[in-house]
Amino acid sequence: MKMAIFAQKRRRRVLLFLTMLVLCVLLSACGKKKKPTETPTPVPTEEQQTPSEASQTSDAQKIYQFAAPKTGDILVKITVKKYGTITVKLFPEEAPKAVENFKALADQGCYNGIKFSRVVADYMIQSGTAQGYTSSIYGGGFEVETSDKLMPVRGALCMADAGEDGTNTSSFFIVQTKASVLRNLSEPLDARYQMTFSDYLKEAYNTKLTEEQLNFYYTYGGAPWLYGHQTVFGQVVDGFDVLDTISEAKVTSHCVPNPGIFIESVTVEVVQ
Repeated sequence: MKMAIFAQKRRRRVLLFLTMLVLCVLLSACGKKKKPTETPTPVPTEEQQTPSEASQTSDAQKIYQFAAPKTGDILVKITVKKYGTITVKLFPEEAPKAVENFKALADQGCYNGIKFSRVVADYMIQSGTAQGYTSSIYGGGFEVETSDKLMPVRGALCMADAGEDGTNTSSFFIVQTKASVLRNLSEPLDARYQMTFSDYLKEAYNTKLTEEQLNFYYTYGGAPWLYGHQTVFGQVVDGFDVLDTISEAKVTSHCVPNPGIFIESVTVEVVQ
């Protein structure tokens, strides 16, 4: 009995340590004095390519989330002052409430002129909390919308909530994590702690992924720990270089960009 209790406590300590390890890797950029560049990122190898870039040379074009925009699709252009424009395709069928909320707030100009509230290199960039505005068009928070067709991969546009269902409002974030970062996280788990990344995600985040799903993240990047927990309602189709450059900005110890990074405008259009 004592041995079982000891083993359980040891496993909890290992899980806690591993969680801190992952957080340290993902949050290591906070407080660093990185200087954002105006130049595009180098052309990646096929292994490092983003979904939109890889679509020309792999089977990514067959994946629903990465399919090129077609007539009738809704596109959002997020123009960031001094950085450029990120173009995102929205998915109203899979996340109708999130898409309608985002579109309406954009049309009202709620996102114009606001700052990015959090930037974490190798993880994500977050904005959407307008001056004192933390509600939605529904009068309060709304529920998480999930779909097997959409995953929090690199370039996914997601709703930012307060850590529990029913708290989606106006805040959003874009996942930036590259596939190489995930592979670097998984290797020490296997080598030193004899724990697969899949088992770690299950025990630390209650996120259950098949090997096929996990390999999907190893190929295209993303934040697998968010799977099933966040609303994914869009996918970047252009502007990955802008996303990466913003992710390298100078930030405070709380991951707030310093100097501030501002959204110039968010516009919505339908592909003709």
